[in-house]
Amino acid sequence: MPLQTKYIWTTFTDPKGYDKVIKEMAGISDLDEIPIINYIRNFSKPVVVVSLGIGTGRELRWLNKIKNVSGIIGIDYSEPMLKFCGKHATKYKKRITLLKDDILNPVESKKKLLKIKKPIIYVCLHNTLGNFSPTERKIALRKVKNLLKEEDRLILCLYKILEKSVIDAFNLPPSLHVKSEKEKLKLAQLLEYPFLPQFWNPIIKKFQQLPRFWYDEKENDVAIYAGNKKVFISHRFSEEEIKKLAQIAKLKIEKLIEGKFMYVVMLKV
Repeated sequence: MPLQTKYIWTTFTDPKGYDKVIKEMAGISDLDEIPIINYIRNFSKPVVVVSLGIGTGRELRWLNKIKNVSGIIGIDYSEPMLKFCGKHATKYKKRITLLKDDILNPVESKKKLLKIKKPIIYVCLHNTLGNFSPTERKIALRKVKNLLKEEDRLILCLYKILEKSVIDAFNLPPSLHVKSEKEKLKLAQLLEYPFLPQFWNPIIKKFQQLPRFWYDEKENDVAIYAGNKKVFISHRFSEEEIKKLAQIAKLKIEKLIEGKFMYVVMLKV
């Protein structure tokens, strides 16, 4: 493991306690998603929304309320996630199609997407792009770029490198003992809303141990380890890095909005 990293937190012994903290913080992400809702709602034509890495389908609850959305397609490589999302999707009125495919090589979904005549808004939420390696991020953006028509758009949600002013707003649970402000800053990076319960219980079930969180200051990566095995990574982005990624993928930035915890980026060809 890189020398510049170190373990800074062994997690709660009580998963329910952890879940409670995350649920209390989850509302923060909703605020950062408001620009996406407004953008889709005010789009010039009815659109089909394609959610890349839809996971459990949390976004369905607000996509279902937007009149401008004529259909929703969710793509994910995880069959268990798609099954969970499918059960969740039955309570919504919108037409929802779920496809099992890999964002890095969307062979099956590409056939269906290229047949759609309406403008498509691709959304990649919850820092999904940050869960890939640097090379995979570039591949994923190029693959999506190749799907885009002139009227189509790609919207990315990318977690920011948190500033100290934001860190100070965190109310850390009493079971966590923090020795310094620097440690608190790192710890808050790990306590952000992306670490939802769906990551927690499968790790315990599979590895029979609590996960440990690891923060790499140099690369701005957060990783979850079970023993010596890395089971999850989440990158933190700077505005400069986002602009470089768009340039490499030959995508134009239509809007770049800085929220409290993440950037929302609207891209076009």
